[in-house]
Amino acid sequence: MYPFSVLLFSRIGKGYFILPKVKKKNGVMYWPSTPRFLLMAEQLHLTREFNQRPEDVDEEPDRIKLLPPQFLSSLVATEPYEGYQKERLNFTGNGIYQYVKCTAHNVAQIDVHSLLPTMAYQLGLLDERHEALFLEKKKIEADPNYPNNKRLVAKRERIKLELNRYCSTIGETRVEHSINRYKAMYSGMNMVFDMLNYWGLSNVINCVNDGFIITNYSQEKFEQFEEKYCKKIKYLTFSVKQYDFCLVKNDLEYLLINNDDEYKCRNHEFDMKSAYRKLTGKSLNDETVSFDSKALLEAEHVEKGAIKVCKNLFLKTSH
Repeated sequence: MYPFSVLLFSRIGKGYFILPKVKKKNGVMYWPSTPRFLLMAEQLHLTREFNQRPEDVDEEPDRIKLLPPQFLSSLVATEPYEGYQKERLNFTGNGIYQYVKCTAHNVAQIDVHSLLPTMAYQLGLLDERHEALFLEKKKIEADPNYPNNKRLVAKRERIKLELNRYCSTIGETRVEHSINRYKAMYSGMNMVFDMLNYWGLSNVINCVNDGFIITNYSQEKFEQFEEKYCKKIKYLTFSVKQYDFCLVKNDLEYLLINNDDEYKCRNHEFDMKSAYRKLTGKSLNDETVSFDSKALLEAEHVEKGAIKVCKNLFLKTSH
């Protein structure tokens, strides 16, 4: 497998030009936009002194953070409700977490599919079995009708979970597990940061690891974006969805709304998972727990009611 040893060419008229290869340093891919201080921190975290998974300790130790949060800019208040808000961008061992507390219209959410396994594949970290699983997953995703096939959906989900588990256990020792995961994770984070720069950091209002929300989206620019990165990263795929209204509370909490039935709710107070936990004391993420169907319906009602209220407020403040 030679993901970066072959020069990439693009046709322009009758000639060709060479696309610059993605560079690597000690097994971590980085881009022209990767800040020097970030690359230095990543390289330190690849050393055994910083790996934070010693062999002789049973308990998981407290990890040394990659970097403190970066404050990009301060926004001056223009209305009483806005206040003063600093734009945070946090580079972590689990990817980028960034947000601007705001409301916005006409946004798009872009998700990078299977970021960690894709980077592990590019770096040659997958063994033969898991490389085959990765390619099988990509084959399923290439079928536009797979979401309508329950068997393929279930198979894809099983492969996804297996690949994510494997990416945290590559190598013979716990130290190797940690270092190899960092190589894939930081390579993915550096690429995502380059993507944020492609759209313009001022247009990015939320980013959590492999997905981000942007303003000033255009289909033409997305097609150019997709072409640019797919030429450099083999088997890289994306999904994009546009929304009329967006509210960002923090990096992990946001609302994306088109209508009462088409929305995405991430809120620790009134989304369905949070409401269900408050009603039952149990988590919907726990597959070993039998679901309370009555409580689930009530939790869904709570979420839909909150979305309707928020949408109506958006409409009122839009005029």
